[in-house]
Amino acid sequence: MPHLKVLCLHGYRQNSDVFREKTGGLRKSLKKFCEFKFISAPNVIECSSNAQESSTYDAGFRESILAVKKYIKEEGPFDGMLGFSQGAAFLLLLQIMMEHKLSGTVKWIMLIVSQNVFCLLLPKISQIYDVGPIKFTILVAPFISRCLLHQAIIYVHKTSIPSLVVYGETDSVIPRGQYTILYCENLFLLQTTHRTFYFLPSLIDNQSIHESN
Repeated sequence: MPHLKVLCLHGYRQNSDVFREKTGGLRKSLKKFCEFKFISAPNVIECSSNAQESSTYDAGFRESILAVKKYIKEEGPFDGMLGFSQGAAFLLLLQIMMEHKLSGTVKWIMLIVSQNVFCLLLPKISQIYDVGPIKFTILVAPFISRCLLHQAIIYVHKTSIPSLVVYGETDSVIPRGQYTILYCENLFLLQTTHRTFYFLPSLIDNQSIHESN
């Protein structure tokens, strides 16, 4: 049986080499079933960056989208994608954009709900973005981006791509309330926990997996 090809997106202050090392246990457990590929983010974030409030700042987001899709075209196709923490937050946005063929074009509208102003991401089919949807995603310690432009993508367009959400029961870095389950609508969406904190488990306990819908 051919291996599933899985593209992995690293978290904050990591790169492809660091994330490859941190996933050693998982890759060893699944080596008979999956081939994992790793990509580094094209942008460099200052270590002092520590966003605590919502904003419209999204420097590097479009470049990251284009870099990942270019990698998929050159090295794919991929059956699925795995993201950790910031990589998982980015992956949720990416899978929505791939599924709905959205571009990075944003149009602001005066839609005021609970004193918040929302914007709409306009659909735009483009050869640059047209790499086709993936079959599944694995979101480890995901969260919702604080960027209002990113939140517009998530709130307006849900994803139906089967997604496995993994979080630690004692994770104090990404509280459970920030997980993204409400923004996925596939009937086969799975949710699982591991009895540890903020990291990628080497193997998921099948007994802890259940459908959230």
